[in-house]
Parts: sequence; structure tokens; C-alpha cells
Amino acid sequence: MNTQQIKENLIDAINQSDNPVFLMEVSKLIDIDLENEKVIKLKKAQIEELKTAIAQIENGELLTHEEAKKQAEEWLQD
Repeated sequence: MNTQQIKENLIDAINQSDNPVFLMEVSKLIDIDLENEKVIKLKKAQIEELKTAIAQIENGELLTHEEAKKQAEEWLQD
């Protein structure tokens, strides 16, 4: 079944249904899909922070989860 056929089947099922629970669940799924397609616009400072973080990762400048937890515990004790 191709994408167009799936769309047509969904439209038919929605049009034929009077079940509010079914229709609300379909609506929720559509909302989730639309949320995943939203474009997030970052500020210049945020982009620079991400570039810095990516460069650090590429250079091996990172902590393991355990190292980060230990570092956080030390900061909290100060």
C-alpha cells in the first residue's frame, strides 16, 4: 500500500466514524506528528554554544556519565 492509499483509507475511516474516542486519538496522533515537524529557530548565541559543544565532542573533551555525576556532587558540596 502506498502513501496515497494510506491517506485515502484514513480519510475514509475518519469520515465514517462517529466514535469520539477514536477521533480524539487520531487527532492526538496528528498533533504529535505536526509537533515533530516544527522548526525551532535558534538565536546566534545558542548556535555558537552548539558549535562549541560539537567541537569539544569531536576533540574528545567530554565526560562519562559517572564523571559528570561525580563533578556535580563536588560542585554541590562547595
